[in-house]
Amino acid sequence: MKIIEKYILEDVKMPIIFGVSLFTFIFLIEIIVSLMENIIVKGISLLDVLRILSFYLPPILSQTIPMGVFLGVMITFSKFTSTSEATAMSSIGMSLKDILKPIVKLSMLITIFIFFLQESIIPRSFSKLEELTIKIAYENPVFQLKEGILIDEVDQYSLYINKIDRKTNEASNVLIFQKDDKSTFPTILLGEKAYWKNVNMVLENSKFYTFNPDGTLKLEGKFKQKKIPLSSYFQNINIDVKDIEAMGIGMLIKNLNGKTKQERTPYLVEINRKIAIPLSTIVLSILGVLLSIGHHRSGKGASFGISLAVIFIYIVFLNVGMVMANKGIVSPYVGVWLPNILLLGGTGLLYKIKAGGAR
Repeated sequence: MKIIEKYILEDVKMPIIFGVSLFTFIFLIEIIVSLMENIIVKGISLLDVLRILSFYLPPILSQTIPMGVFLGVMITFSKFTSTSEATAMSSIGMSLKDILKPIVKLSMLITIFIFFLQESIIPRSFSKLEELTIKIAYENPVFQLKEGILIDEVDQYSLYINKIDRKTNEASNVLIFQKDDKSTFPTILLGEKAYWKNVNMVLENSKFYTFNPDGTLKLEGKFKQKKIPLSSYFQNINIDVKDIEAMGIGMLIKNLNGKTKQERTPYLVEINRKIAIPLSTIVLSILGVLLSIGHHRSGKGASFGISLAVIFIYIVFLNVGMVMANKGIVSPYVGVWLPNILLLGGTGLLYKIKAGGAR
């Protein structure tokens, strides 16, 4: 029996890697498209883009590993069925429970690995992602600044840039409003040309205008060079990651202290999600075997179709449950765990049918 268990584990390895890779790539597509804009339009280096993708990978893997395991198991046992290997296993006295045993062991190890990802790797990845994004912004301010948009988030400055040369990282026709609490009207700075140095925008050959409280011109002049600090603007860079998603379960539990019931809800939802998704790996792996093994001769196409349908339904139920839980319509426990309970119930029912038919 141990030889057959090793054979099953050896055979399922590559399909699981394929399944995880497939779903991970699907999840990465949106991020890749967004980063391509940064490469082409904003001049971010390919190396930095690859590093950003590597930091996005662990949180994505925590979601795609259960899906990949499910697909990999289905592909493997569909092959066993089509080549009559499953029939041979039954003929030598292996029960359905015996066939499931190596898959359950493997799925439990994978579940432990997902918990390790969530508690150790993912928080570090989010931290590194934030550091890298800020580093890119400091080295290349054009990463954050856009043409034709008024930016009102730079300390006492409001900034408008008409044109940015992405190759030289120089701007032309720059309009800046310098606010002052003591003055009714801001000082206006008009720059023909600007470039960036040490997180400062340097204006060259520009003019300035100040105004009296009644709006009349008070003073105007020219200067060859003026520095506009942008450091505070880049310290507030937003990346597409929620702080709550970057925390491990232990940190989320600590953050529950001192919060109201309403404030605790998103933390409870995230805690339950971080437990429910890894545990779904075990149920999905068993379901994958049950859906694939039998007397039918389905191929990879059927495995793909069934696995995608099951995963789609599971994700829809989970997301709807989380939204309802965050809005207070249902308990966080009900909203997050109901998909797993339904999945477990369906798997248990199918096991009874399959085990009964095998007798």
